[in-house]
Amino acid sequence: MDGFHRLLTSEADTLEEVKVSDARLSPRERAVLLLMGHGLSNKTIARQLSIAPETVKSHAKNIFWKLTARSRAEAVYRAVALGLI
Repeated sequence: MDGFHRLLTSEADTLEEVKVSDARLSPRERAVLLLMGHGLSNKTIARQLSIAPETVKSHAKNIFWKLTARSRAEAVYRAVALGLI
């Protein structure tokens, strides 16, 4: 199996693990994640949602943990794939 197929298989396994763990995002986490998906910075997201930038950072950490993601793009991808947003 080549590297690309291994990567796809690994991603599918990870998504299955997330499904099994029944990851749930709060409404606020979903809002933060949607805005991240639009490429907005923490500061801009904070302004949009009328919360502190540190609160956005906290939500982002929770999102990454729940979705076992290491980046904003990966978190958005996984949330969409899982039908969470």
